[in-house]
Amino acid sequence: MAKTGQEMGQLFSSFFEGIEALRQARSDPSTGDVNTAIASISSDLWTPRIERQENEHCITLRAQLPNVPSNQVRIDTSTKGRLKIYGESNSQVVYKSGSDRITERQLGQIEKDIPLPPEALVDQLTVLDDESIIVITIPKAAPRV
Repeated sequence: MAKTGQEMGQLFSSFFEGIEALRQARSDPSTGDVNTAIASISSDLWTPRIERQENEHCITLRAQLPNVPSNQVRIDTSTKGRLKIYGESNSQVVYKSGSDRITERQLGQIEKDIPLPPEALVDQLTVLDDESIIVITIPKAAPRV
């Protein structure tokens, strides 16, 4: 049992030593832009933002989907009163410094379920793809008098 505890201690020590080495490498100005890129990727968890605007004529959704090609985005309106947005990102960055090579992959999926009012005309929605922003416009039926 004591041997297992020592092995676990060594495992944790080597793990945290590796993290500390990465922190020190980031603070070394000789590595330049590589550190900026690593810091940016590591600290930025992929949490897409969806902005919703609604007026009496339509609902407009703006989804920021960085690193998601438009052919990887799917919009589902098969459930009454719901709009679902699905997407997948898969990006890879390779950093080289001397004989060292670091490959970072960032994989992510999004599934957003957005409630819609009964007057939303989902069969008439339009989608615009502007680089990393998808704009979905859903007209609304005229109010019944």
